[in-house]
Amino acid sequence: MMIRRLFTAALALGALLSATPARAWDEVGHKVVARIAWDHMTPQARRQAVALLMAAPADAGIRALMPQDGRPLAERERDLFVNTSVWADLIRSRSHVGSRYAHGDWHYVNFFWEQRAPGATPVDRPDVPRAGELLNRLRHYGTSLGNASLPAAERGIDLAWTLHLVGDGHQPLHNSARITPQDTAGDRGGNLFLLAGVYPFNNLHAYWDALVGFSVPWAAGVRTEEDYVGSIAARTASRFPRSRFQLRPMSFEEWSREGMRVAQRSAYPAWLDRGARAPLRYRPHAWLAAEPRVAIAGYRLADMLNRQLGS
Repeated sequence: MMIRRLFTAALALGALLSATPARAWDEVGHKVVARIAWDHMTPQARRQAVALLMAAPADAGIRALMPQDGRPLAERERDLFVNTSVWADLIRSRSHVGSRYAHGDWHYVNFFWEQRAPGATPVDRPDVPRAGELLNRLRHYGTSLGNASLPAAERGIDLAWTLHLVGDGHQPLHNSARITPQDTAGDRGGNLFLLAGVYPFNNLHAYWDALVGFSVPWAAGVRTEEDYVGSIAARTASRFPRSRFQLRPMSFEEWSREGMRVAQRSAYPAWLDRGARAPLRYRPHAWLAAEPRVAIAGYRLADMLNRQLGS
């Protein structure tokens, strides 16, 4: 199945890499966020979302993400929505038909903070200008998606980016650049915090990207990729229901600063040694902090799209 094949390829590639570009949640994580969002969207917002994605320019490659199997149209439309959540990563490949739409610095915003020694109290560094365009793009999409005077093709691209960037904005290390004596200019969201191992376990950023799929393995009886994503979405939503969160509608900077605080609290425990393999206890430690971020990302995405497309 596609996710399993991607995991295998990623592990093989990782032997050649010491750090990876920022990609936020991996394919599984982005799809789970989108599936949670879909499950909490109004019927009108769903219809509008599918229509916009199908109106995207042919050279973007978005329409090709619609499954062409024999399942009911409603299921395939749901999966188009879910599949599009990874489009912004797919187009990073120069061989992708939509590569001209790629923008590497749209995927993150780095708030800088300092930690002079392992386990030391984090100190915000507002004197260091933030990096990355994620917040600027989300603010733009917060108005463009609901603007019916804009061409549907343009709004289709905007929606594809929104599906991805809301997920990116809730991966804690996409909002964080930790300054230390080793990384005086910041650690690029953990990309420079190297670990021993193969990708995605060779640096801290990639480790957090892969948390969703590696923390929730395939269960017995799960036969398809769609069922796997759906099972994680249902499990996460059950463990962290919408009623537990304050959505703070379209307060994008607040969302990102929440992520930075999670990184400060949970990503760099004093017992995590740079250059060594992450101990076995690190994965449940990190997943405990990351899983609620996956849930709230889905709820916030649904809320945003219900507001912009639901009327």
